[in-house]
Amino acid sequence: MIELDFVESDSHAHMAASPRMLDETDHLIAVWDGKPARGYGGTADVVAAARERGVPITVVWPKGATRD
Repeated sequence: MIELDFVESDSHAHMAASPRMLDETDHLIAVWDGKPARGYGGTADVVAAARERGVPITVVWPKGATRD
């Protein structure tokens, strides 16, 4: 387990965790509808960061699924 120095689970904590997570992976599996993030640190931001690093990405989004 890797812990960062955040007390609140907010958008800044999520975005700070993304590069740290990408440091530890060689492939990202993203459950993502392909739409822009609804806030800073959303899935679209993580996917963009992975693309910038050249990390391979598999996007999973079941046909007919919606996000609320």
